[in-house]
Amino acid sequence: MTLPRDPDAARARARAARDKLMATVGTVQERLKPRNIAHEAMENARQSVTTIAREGTEAVRERPWLAAAVTSGIGLVLARGWIVDIFRKGKHETAEPAKGLDHKDSNAEG
Repeated sequence: MTLPRDPDAARARARAARDKLMATVGTVQERLKPRNIAHEAMENARQSVTTIAREGTEAVRERPWLAAAVTSGIGLVLARGWIVDIFRKGKHETAEPAKGLDHKDSNAEG
């Protein structure tokens, strides 16, 4: 592409290019402000959570029994400590019952 050798036209092109560059730099600076980066990150996270929730809801509607089984399995894994404690307590309670107090102990108390 050949351009005319008019200095005024060259200055006008240079000015237009500089203005375009400055506008681009201004846009980039605005996007790189921490507030805007945080806002964009939050918006992306919100969209991701919304998408995951929608897909999860659809999956549960399509396979409710599978969803119930998976949820139950996760619940059992998370509650395994409590479940073990319940069985251990039950085991100790069903062991040989404690015998009454000795006469020495009952006299000392009363």
